[in-house]
Amino acid sequence: MPELDDATVAYILETRPCFEDLRQVASQLAGLLVLEAAGAKSELPRHPMLAAAEELYGGAAGQVRRARVTARTERHHHHLMQATEEIGSALRAARLSVAIDPMLVPLRRAYAQLQGAARELPGFEMVEFQQGCCGARRRDE
Repeated sequence: MPELDDATVAYILETRPCFEDLRQVASQLAGLLVLEAAGAKSELPRHPMLAAAEELYGGAAGQVRRARVTARTERHHHHLMQATEEIGSALRAARLSVAIDPMLVPLRRAYAQLQGAARELPGFEMVEFQQGCCGARRRDE
């Protein structure tokens, strides 16, 4: 990877917290979807975790939109903007319905965009499921 210039480093420092917040919101939405799919009567549109996710999203989305983009950071920012829009769509769907697909489809697209952003610049890591404790396999299996 080529050496990073000052403007790129500034962009990374500016947008990394947004990336983390968007990733957290996506995780919260995924958790709510699991509850719904499991048949929990969580009343999704009024669930407190949804309100928390919306609040976190609002701050992150605003900061992403205000980020100082350079030629070196354009592709990363494009992915981040797309993820922001898709998470916004998933949040709106969660407020309007308890149906899973209207939330799941944009959430999957958002996750793919976050993965794309993670590939563009250093410091934006996505933990893959198979690398987590739940994805580890014992050698004797």
